[in-house]
Amino acid sequence: MPLPRALLALTIGLCLAATATPAQEPLREEPGFLRVQIDGRVARLETLVVRPDRASGRLPLALITHGKAPSHTRMGDLRAVGYAAIARDLARRGWIAAVVVRRGFGQSDGPFSTEGAGCDLPNMVPRFESDAKELEAALKALTERPDVAPDRIIALGESAGGAAVMALAQRKPPGLKAVINVAGGLDLSDCVEKGRDALVATVRHWPWKDTVPQLWVYAGNDELFPPFLVDRMRGAALDRGGDVRLIALPEVKPRGHAALQNGRARFVWLREMDTSLRAWNLPTHSPGRPKTEFDRIGLEGRASVFENYFSAPGEKAMAVSRTGKSFTYRYGEKDLEAARRNALSDCGKKAEDCRLAFENDQAVDAP
Repeated sequence: MPLPRALLALTIGLCLAATATPAQEPLREEPGFLRVQIDGRVARLETLVVRPDRASGRLPLALITHGKAPSHTRMGDLRAVGYAAIARDLARRGWIAAVVVRRGFGQSDGPFSTEGAGCDLPNMVPRFESDAKELEAALKALTERPDVAPDRIIALGESAGGAAVMALAQRKPPGLKAVINVAGGLDLSDCVEKGRDALVATVRHWPWKDTVPQLWVYAGNDELFPPFLVDRMRGAALDRGGDVRLIALPEVKPRGHAALQNGRARFVWLREMDTSLRAWNLPTHSPGRPKTEFDRIGLEGRASVFENYFSAPGEKAMAVSRTGKSFTYRYGEKDLEAARRNALSDCGKKAEDCRLAFENDQAVDAP
């Protein structure tokens, strides 16, 4: 009994893929702890370092830090590995990416800083200053690694971590070149309007002069930091001489505040991050590579769609059909095997000679 066309195409694609040169994920992951000094005390901070495995010499450093959970119980549940996908996306761009868990969260030493930022005294400056001190101490420890370039550093933070990296920039640590703030701020749920005013006042309080450029990413439906609040914050920064580029994402479902981890949102803001990294003369994907690969494989049309693959979040894979001169890719999958399977399946609905061309950013199929 003949196989259905779609199943036949998938079977052929899987068989052909098996003959291609397998791509090995060229990353090395190092879970562990940093020993840092903060205000004269030694603390251990939970850390996950992800780096290109085959790169030599000193590599640029990307520090990544998290937001604040709504309860102390959930703060203890946080783990550095929860940010592994973001770290891998940066490591694939040539960075040593270090996820740093701040004091009082996850397996890091405590206590959590309770300075300021309460409804009775909604002053966020001391809270963000405390967080920034921790990140500065982490940078000092990380730049002692022999594989880190201490003069090429970026810091990326989510939610309260986004505010922390903004505060870090005000301290002007050596080597910091730029900051990426994704949905950054601090929410005072018991006094929302007071908290929003305090957040704007904090941004206005910072000096901003001669600080590094910043990329801000916020969703239009962020339930904690809506567009009118972000506009007030950015206006306060620009009025003080800040260099802030804002990416206003469309609606992110199911939660606008989850723009960092959301796969569809990452598909957009990672491309914008690449644009900013190039403007800052910092490493990222080569802008010429997509055209080179497009021509090498012998594809036609949709070159701009092909370009998007290289900025797309992992885990991802691309399948191509030479007879159809077409391609299909999947990104943001739970693992590489799922990305392979789904890319081949989608391609197999249109052609019978589908085979894998890329697994994440590695070419696996020579023409």
